[in-house]
Amino acid sequence: MSAPVEVLSRLLWLRDTAALPDQALADQLGLDAKALPALVRAHPERFHESLVFALTAEERQKIPNAPVLAFTEAGAALLTGLLPGKEPALLALLPAFADARHVLTSQAELSARVSALEQKLDLVLKSLQGEEEAHVERPIGFVPEDLPKGLKAKQRSARKR
Repeated sequence: MSAPVEVLSRLLWLRDTAALPDQALADQLGLDAKALPALVRAHPERFHESLVFALTAEERQKIPNAPVLAFTEAGAALLTGLLPGKEPALLALLPAFADARHVLTSQAELSARVSALEQKLDLVLKSLQGEEEAHVERPIGFVPEDLPKGLKAKQRSARKR
């Protein structure tokens, strides 16, 4: 299986960002699953929580075989200096990660556009079925708001006489 497909199939959308579970990242790098969490614990100053984060209990309930940590694209890039000999694998993984992230964001944008179109279609269908308010007839031309309805027509008919 190629790296982009493998990354895409294992990528998660967590906390409004694309994240790769530690197990998937370890598999891609040929490491033991426990190596990455140990590395993050050994260098907490290097891995900000917005780049590498532990899943909450609620997030773990929603994900089968929930990982210990999730790495964003930048979090995975931070590993390059800490894993000597794994730089080529990490550098090959980052473009695949970016491509997969673009696919996920494109899907989210497309979903939002489809939802907006569905709402517009519902309004059109309701309008066609007569569920919306009836269109109010207005006379052609300028009619001052303070005149009673039909007074202008009476004035026109009086002039014609």
